[in-house]
Amino acid sequence: MSRRIPSLKALSCFEQTARFGNASRAAEELYLTQSAVSRQIQSLESWLGCKLFAREKQRLILTPEGESYLQSIRPALDQLESATLTLLSGGSESGVLTVAAPPTFGSRCLIPLLPNFRTKHPEIAINFISRIGMPDFDREQIDIAVLFGEGNWSELDPHILHGEEMVPICSPQLIANLDRPAEASDLRNYPLLHIATRPRGWVDWLAASGLHDIDGENGPKFEHFTMAMQAAAAGLGVALLPTFAIEDELKSGRIVAPFGPPQASPFHYYACCPKRRARLPKIRAFMTWLDQLDTAAQLARRIAD
Repeated sequence: MSRRIPSLKALSCFEQTARFGNASRAAEELYLTQSAVSRQIQSLESWLGCKLFAREKQRLILTPEGESYLQSIRPALDQLESATLTLLSGGSESGVLTVAAPPTFGSRCLIPLLPNFRTKHPEIAINFISRIGMPDFDREQIDIAVLFGEGNWSELDPHILHGEEMVPICSPQLIANLDRPAEASDLRNYPLLHIATRPRGWVDWLAASGLHDIDGENGPKFEHFTMAMQAAAAGLGVALLPTFAIEDELKSGRIVAPFGPPQASPFHYYACCPKRRARLPKIRAFMTWLDQLDTAAQLARRIAD
């Protein structure tokens, strides 16, 4: 007897439309036309004998029947994808693992630990790429991404790596004319340099230091930690940077941190993968290695070296 199962294409169109609330966005994700997605959903609704979506303004909202059906089929679709990817990777822990991470954190903190992983899992080759922010895991074929935030990504499985401490730094020449040690209140006399990935960095740091009269929103902006550090070293102003990104430069004396001790950020770095892929052997091997490594302690020691 044949199984009473609708087509996988129809189910994929249904799942992606439910995810985005929009057939056009689902079509982009599936490399189909909007009309093709709409036809697949209409066909599925006809096959099931019920409406799966209701239109609300410009969005498609799941009906109660659609919501119940989605919750029932999603684990099966995830398991099907996981089984397929496992088979494509050779059915074992072998294969190529692609890891994306912010450039400074990746190069200074994570990459130096990878020889340990290679020793434990020589059958897994790692591709390491630079990426800031949330990637498109499917289109970019990324297995694991290092993200900075609160860890509340609903579709991802996050493993905490390390926190972040921020400290103001500048060129020694910038404060050379002071006839006393610099202090936090002196920041009102210098340009504040900003980092695009930490738009509220100065605002939060100044508030925590009780310096509410200093404007923490205006000033030159730089895309990466390295660019902001170079600007500070050149005397353009004071940059607020994570301690792991500037250890070598502080030791060399190229920059100084005279305005007070580092302050902990409320956010952390996480190694993340899509939940539906968390059981893929090569991903499970890497995440297990991170957990067993006691990554926070290892990174802290690496940062302190």
